[in-house]
Amino acid sequence: MVNILAVLCVFTLTFVGSIYANVVATRDCGGYMFVDDLVVIDGPFNENCIFKFETQEDRVLVFSLIDGSLKEAEQYFSIHDGLDGDSPILLVGNQKLPEVSRKDLPASVYSTQSTASIRFKKTASNLFQLKIQKAINCPFNLGSASQCGRVVDEISCYCATFVKRNQSDQTMFCVDKGMKLIAFESQAEEGLIQSTWDIIDNYWTSLTDTRREGTWVWESTWKFPSSYLHWYGGEPNNANNEDCMVYGGSWKSAWNDWPCSNLSYAICEVQP
Repeated sequence: MVNILAVLCVFTLTFVGSIYANVVATRDCGGYMFVDDLVVIDGPFNENCIFKFETQEDRVLVFSLIDGSLKEAEQYFSIHDGLDGDSPILLVGNQKLPEVSRKDLPASVYSTQSTASIRFKKTASNLFQLKIQKAINCPFNLGSASQCGRVVDEISCYCATFVKRNQSDQTMFCVDKGMKLIAFESQAEEGLIQSTWDIIDNYWTSLTDTRREGTWVWESTWKFPSSYLHWYGGEPNNANNEDCMVYGGSWKSAWNDWPCSNLSYAICEVQP
């Protein structure tokens, strides 16, 4: 659920649920928020106004500005990596994203842990909306012969492994890295991934009918691909005991059923 916190500093608000106490003392602005999905706060805020944010322990927080320049807005507030008074400041200019990340994503600042805070230095002259989201801590790679990036949005992470394995071994490779073998949710997602990593070679996905012949399911999510299908013409045909889906290579961007024991590259993903 999206939490929207609209605050004008002439009002006094009370925030409940601090990790340090049940109630944060009433103040002109600021307080504690747990970010289950995303939070949007409406400014401007008074000088010395402080917001504290926390998300689940194995996730990070990402800050971006809706319809504005986060870099320009940094003159009014500082984003800190943690809740302590001496927590380091996070700046747009110091962010390092994996090389294959989308270049058109909103300018963002990522924490390195599950907590962060915003401290306002002076009152902004204009209204603005600051968005805080729960996100995955996306690595640069998963070891040798691999590559990772924020190729779909600013909160998820996708990694390509260029070591060929069978479908089962690729599934376990992803799991061992805290990820899942790819399950395409939409044509847009598939297009972004295929434009990031070329389709000259084959890539395994988690789509399979090993449990019941002809009933295809994304094994990573246990969802049926009812809303989006992209089979190559005449596929799936189960021509040679073909129970797993691969794309790329001879089939280009389309899907083909293939023997699960064949060797191929793969894409791993993880969502917030």
